[in-house]
Amino acid sequence: MNELKLNLDELAIVLIDVQPSFVDQMVGLAEPILIRLEQLFVLAQWLEVPLLATLEEPVARKGKLLDRLADKFPSQGRLYHKQTYDLCGEPEITGALKQLRRQQLIVAGTETDVCVLQSVLGLLTQGFQVFILEDCLFSSTADTDAAIYRMRQAGAIPLTYKSLHYELLKTEKTSAWKDGHQAALAAGLLPVESLPPNRDE
Repeated sequence: MNELKLNLDELAIVLIDVQPSFVDQMVGLAEPILIRLEQLFVLAQWLEVPLLATLEEPVARKGKLLDRLADKFPSQGRLYHKQTYDLCGEPEITGALKQLRRQQLIVAGTETDVCVLQSVLGLLTQGFQVFILEDCLFSSTADTDAAIYRMRQAGAIPLTYKSLHYELLKTEKTSAWKDGHQAALAAGLLPVESLPPNRDE
């Protein structure tokens, strides 16, 4: 049964194809999205949330994970190459997700209307509860409303980085937070309110 709230013990993050060739074609400002992805990595490291990232082939042409993200890639993160738009078309990747034994997946990355859309539909078909981190999605196409609508209609749950951040922290009482907060600050964790406005604000 799907849970109504995020459960840290059931949570994993899936980052799709954040490679230079796709970032260069991004519609809108890149910085608000990229800084949120950096923060997502820092948060994942602090809270020990498993993270699986994909790179679309051919990597020699499309590029590796952006340097600024590679620098903050969580120690528990895993990186896979894929040729299918739907990551569920890659047995190695679906096998890795199942080995995590996590049912709630936070999905971010690109392209909203191609690989993200097809992967979200695939993950839902596989029985995962999928949350789409909408302010951490991007595309070379300006109009991705149909893709977002289709994912929502299929059962994906919309979320923002701010909502994720506060739902995982749960309280302003820092003594109740998971150990390692100071290390997260040293690694670059920022107050959510200091992040640049996203494109819809």
